Amino acid sequence: MSKKNLNIEDMNVDAEDFEYEKKLAEEEMLKKQQAEEKAAAEEAAREKRQREAEKERSRQIEEERRELLKMKSGLTSEEDSEFTKKDEAYEKPHGMAAVANFWYHYKFIVIFSFITLVVLGYLIYSESTRKRDDISIMVITDNDLSLRTEELEEFFEKYTDDIDGNGYVHVGVIVIPISKDIDAVTKNTYSQKFLAEIQTGEGMIVITDSHTSDEFMSVMKTDLDKDFPDNKYIDEQGFSFNSKIMAEELKYELMPNDVYMSIRIPQDTMGLSKDEAQKYYDQYFEIYQRIVDDITTRCEETNDPGLTTEPVKYEDESEAQ
Repeated sequence: MSKKNLNIEDMNVDAEDFEYEKKLAEEEMLKKQQAEEKAAAEEAAREKRQREAEKERSRQIEEERRELLKMKSGLTSEEDSEFTKKDEAYEKPHGMAAVANFWYHYKFIVIFSFITLVVLGYLIYSESTRKRDDISIMVITDNDLSLRTEELEEFFEKYTDDIDGNGYVHVGVIVIPISKDIDAVTKNTYSQKFLAEIQTGEGMIVITDSHTSDEFMSVMKTDLDKDFPDNKYIDEQGFSFNSKIMAEELKYELMPNDVYMSIRIPQDTMGLSKDEAQKYYDQYFEIYQRIVDDITTRCEETNDPGLTTEPVKYEDESEAQ
């Protein structure tokens, strides 16, 4: 087959379409060439920056090495070192940037400090609003008075001043129910509690009864008849609660007739000097006297018949009789 020369004019191609296609091809080639040139320029710029960065880093390392050698050899001091000057030249961040920088470095310290302040604030608030006792009364009877702490508080608060000056009166009741029928371990625990209260000097007024052991009664004042002469409700145990008036005051209708309000002798202890103990005693005795005078007067005015409820009897007591 013989070759034939192709003649574009013989193909009957429209001249305008040919020119348009040719122009598109040239533009595409130009764009491709420009993109390649741009990529080559960017790569060259990147390599240049990298070389400059490496060069700068090498210069800094060399400069730091020289500074270290100078400092080691004593040719320059730490204050004159370029390291110090660079730190001084450092520009601190401002505004929100400073806040963000501070939080980044100290967030754990801030959180811990905040929690600590909250806890301390709560403790201070609790301590400042806690209802403190102006005086404390100990109850060591073998009856149900230990269940009437609220009634005892209300009764004694009527005769008590705002001793600590906090704006209100509050009397604390310390219950130490040392019964004859409790086990030895519990009795020893209560005995230690009673001795601890003696050491603090609080609880000078003590509610006792005929079951209170001689060990505890030995620290009570037995000559109150000198302070309250001719008072038939006073004897060596203290002030007798054997009256209808006291049963009504304490809301204890079946209160035994052997209950007494005793008061401890002021004595120095491991925690108190003689003078401090006397100060406590004087405060308590003033309240003690108010109660004795008021209840005695009311009993005499009403010719109070006293109580008929006998105290609990134990086998050893029956045998002794």
